[in-house]
Amino acid sequence: MQLLQLQYFLTVARIEHMSQAALELNVSQSSLSKTIARLEEDLGVPLFDRQGRKIKLNAYGEIFAKAAKEALVGLDNARSQIQNLANITEDRVTVSVMSSKILPHVFKSFYLKRPNVKIHQSILPDSEAKERLITGEIELCISNSPITGPDIIWLPVLKEQLELIVPLNHPLAMFDEIDLKQARHERFISYKSGSTATNMIETCCHDAGFEPNIIFEGTELSIVLQMVNEGEGITFYPQYSFLEENLKNTKRIKIRNPDCYQMVGFAWMKTRNYSYVAKQFRKHMIQEFEEINKGNS
Repeated sequence: MQLLQLQYFLTVARIEHMSQAALELNVSQSSLSKTIARLEEDLGVPLFDRQGRKIKLNAYGEIFAKAAKEALVGLDNARSQIQNLANITEDRVTVSVMSSKILPHVFKSFYLKRPNVKIHQSILPDSEAKERLITGEIELCISNSPITGPDIIWLPVLKEQLELIVPLNHPLAMFDEIDLKQARHERFISYKSGSTATNMIETCCHDAGFEPNIIFEGTELSIVLQMVNEGEGITFYPQYSFLEENLKNTKRIKIRNPDCYQMVGFAWMKTRNYSYVAKQFRKHMIQEFEEINKGNS
């Protein structure tokens, strides 16, 4: 049994689709299928139930996935311990982030201290970021909703205000700041039901004393913003998020009352032995975000 087999197996288990897993791993589907088949042959049992193009872990697979994750975390911890003992510094950091215009600045300030470090950054759904954090594929997660679980540390560091995005020709566009209750009769463009963003919108509106009239729910932020750009409604938007350059027909409005915000935080594994550079990167990021938070107070 090879380490590569375990990594391939866990990727397939997470994505539950052979061709999509092959794309992520940058290997051919036939090569990936053969690797999984050899692993199942070595174990003497199938690990997946096939349902058309979709595949899902069966009872054997669930047991093996748990053991494989623990094995990879153990090996990664051993590697970090050996590097620290040999005074070898890892020059690579992997991090999952949310979209924020703060990040280029804090990445740059880290590079000024350590210009030779390579930062591998990705934007992942919270559920996938959590999974990769547990398996050791990423070392740090920056998120606008809590990442929690056994052995996961979640540290909130930045209070980020939520603002309204409205069409330029909208009556509210004449204001730079409003009480949210002024938008109680508006049509809201929102994100998919049950998402962190939708829950925040509903909480803010309830705090302002009304139920939001959500006329559209989208899964893609770009579609939600384009709907506002086309004049179909209004939406909430985080203070530090990038506003797409082609949204020329919109205006950002600050919310005076109630206090609408989300907490941005960092998540990492307390049981993992991180490299010296990874620890320094996490420390730097937390300090930078805390300084920004102080500036907002």
